[in-house]
Amino acid sequence: MNGKQFGKYITRDGGCIHCGETDAIAPHHRANRGMGGSKARDVPSNIIVICSTMNTAMESDAAIAAMAREYGWKLRSYDDPGKTPVFYQTLGLWVVLNDKFGWDVIENT
Repeated sequence: MNGKQFGKYITRDGGCIHCGETDAIAPHHRANRGMGGSKARDVPSNIIVICSTMNTAMESDAAIAAMAREYGWKLRSYDDPGKTPVFYQTLGLWVVLNDKFGWDVIENT
């Protein structure tokens, strides 16, 4: 992913959707690309901005991974990123991401 494209994710998400961090952040594939790195999942509805701390925790702590699945931050291979809601903890919003770097709000908390 190039820097210009990552900038679109930062603009959409405003930083880490978990904590608001804006420095130590990275794009995170909600549904893993799998072995070999299929580009088919490199779409805006499947990518969120997350801080390095939460990214590491989601991959190494089963309880946090389960929470991430509940929040739509981690998806199973059969989940459709364009239909599976995502919780933006920093905004208190549930949204459905689209592939045009936007979203539709479905619920406020």
